[in-house]
Amino acid sequence: MRIRGESVPANILLVSLNTRMVYLYHSKDYFNEIHTIYIGAASKNNDNFIAQPYVAKYDYTRISDTISIKQILKEKNYLPIRIDKDSIVGWAERYYRENPTAKKGDFIGDDTGKIRIIGEIRDPKHFAGLIEPYKGRTNERFKYLMDKLNDRLQKKELGAFYTPIPYCEKAAELLRIAISRVPKGNDYVIIDRCAGTGNLESVLNPEELSHCILSTYEYYEYKVLCERLGDKVLFIIPPTESLVKYEQGLVMNANALTEEYVYNEDIQKYIKNEKCTIILFENPPYQDSSSMTFTDDNKTRAKTKRNDTFIKLKFTENIGKLNEQRGSAREIMNLFIWSAFEYYLRQPTDSYVVFGPVKYFKSISLVNKDFIKGFAFNRKHFHATKSVISCILWGNTDSNNEEWDLEAYDIINGEINQLDDLHVRKIHKGISMYNDRRTFDADVQSNLVCYPSGKPKTDWNPTKKKAMYNDNIIAFMVTIGNSIDAKHRGLTRLPYYVGIEQSFGYYLRSDNYIEKLPIFCAKLYPQDEWYETDVYFNSADKGYEYTKDKDLLRSCLIYTCLSYDNKCRSIIIDDKIYQNELCLDGESIAAKDLHNLTLTDTDKEIIKIYETILDNAKKTEEYNMNIRYGLWQIDTDINKSWEDENGNRIYKYPELNGYIRALKKHLKTYYRENISELLLKYELVK
Repeated sequence: MRIRGESVPANILLVSLNTRMVYLYHSKDYFNEIHTIYIGAASKNNDNFIAQPYVAKYDYTRISDTISIKQILKEKNYLPIRIDKDSIVGWAERYYRENPTAKKGDFIGDDTGKIRIIGEIRDPKHFAGLIEPYKGRTNERFKYLMDKLNDRLQKKELGAFYTPIPYCEKAAELLRIAISRVPKGNDYVIIDRCAGTGNLESVLNPEELSHCILSTYEYYEYKVLCERLGDKVLFIIPPTESLVKYEQGLVMNANALTEEYVYNEDIQKYIKNEKCTIILFENPPYQDSSSMTFTDDNKTRAKTKRNDTFIKLKFTENIGKLNEQRGSAREIMNLFIWSAFEYYLRQPTDSYVVFGPVKYFKSISLVNKDFIKGFAFNRKHFHATKSVISCILWGNTDSNNEEWDLEAYDIINGEINQLDDLHVRKIHKGISMYNDRRTFDADVQSNLVCYPSGKPKTDWNPTKKKAMYNDNIIAFMVTIGNSIDAKHRGLTRLPYYVGIEQSFGYYLRSDNYIEKLPIFCAKLYPQDEWYETDVYFNSADKGYEYTKDKDLLRSCLIYTCLSYDNKCRSIIIDDKIYQNELCLDGESIAAKDLHNLTLTDTDKEIIKIYETILDNAKKTEEYNMNIRYGLWQIDTDINKSWEDENGNRIYKYPELNGYIRALKKHLKTYYRENISELLLKYELVK
């Protein structure tokens, strides 16, 4: 409870079921134990635990004692806990949750420096009686957690991630290769425009630190950075806190995307010096400030103060040179990387050691430079989700590399562990080339739209763009960008309303839908391990070659019709039925087309499981004989369940649920054995 930011009760009641007694203890008597981290079951590793005497005991068979117990349970008395590195994140998240407009300074502010905001942890008001005042004069103790202590708006604004020390040490190996490239007789500087609290630099030796120019955009990180490395590095921007231009928790004159920063005189004197080699050493912020995905029902895009900066505007002017134009300017990481080569690196021996998802060079073509050496790391250890983040040493010589090999490293029990190398291949054509933009004379405007779940949205009042209806439209498909994840795909019977408003997604028509389904299946390519995630992308590099493979088309038709990710459902609106045509129930368009194909034994086996599910569904009271059902609608509308008093999931139709689970399991095998390799062959997945 303490670690999660939950109030810790002042009293502990232990119930003895055998003797029907209740024993009262005070939490304050176990203050040290409550502030200890326990790993594993409570019954283990507790040989040194000594119980304190109970305060009182009650016989819960007696009415008077039962009343006393109930009174204790009703009391809102809590033990003030000590804020430490184990608990501060949980309490920060709770603070921002309960105070939606609060800023980072409101929570961790101190009384040092130019901006003196005494935060909640030092003077508890909202958490009065729940936490003890934190006595630390500065926030240096939380240096590894500063990214997690940002309020929600700051997290969107900064997009910053902590860099774990084992990966910092590997990055330092690349930095030392870059230093070895410095021509004899040259000086060199190491620039990190997004240093945070200085984790990346913490592993450098004194000589290397003495060449570093650092900055960070977030004020409380800036203070920790100055305290930690201020006397060890060449200088920090701004060099003293008296020069900080403070605004809402940010150091505005340390915003590396502004013209003021780019042409900072203290940096420019090194850039203009031909006898000085420039090395950038960075883990740039990674944040798409305004992307819209298929799973979003909220049309409001996140805002950021960096959206109209000098670098953003210059990047947009040159965006036509990139492979993936739409949205690339919204990702702060792209702005940092592009500006590194545009404004800082000038000579062939200049270098850039940079962390980032591989897409910036794999699909966007943001960097076409000499690849010297690179690593692949598990992003899970960056206070993020598991996936691949690269760390690469780039030279400043033009190159047309098509493939790259990255040494892969995970962190296990705090130690670096090397895996097999990852092979990354470039993408030239995005899958948006497959979008069907045809229009027909019979297309009519419509207000029929749906949510991502496929359920109709009946209160839609578009001001500009309307949905379309035509008898030949059987579904609406979303396959956004080249990333393979649930946020960039969707398949529904009616058009997804945000897709209409934001102009992504397209209609599946009865005359060519079969050749479009492999695109949807390519968006479902499994990435079970961290070293697969964000390495495999969708592409159109082999064009329409895949449409000639009848086995792929047939397998994708079957898989899509049976897939749980197919959110097509039959819908009744104003007494009119919009039938699910992408299922194998009855006389659907897909069922008719499949009837004309030659099926394998494997095809027949998996279809048989679906037919068994359908037979079971027809026996339920929820089944509607007037509509056609796919797996998604059967599972959500008919396969009802609830939790019992012990938290166990209880299904109304256990046999039906069993067959649904079996089909999902068989579909994974079917995809792996019949679809995966063909998607790779035709480079729909690359």
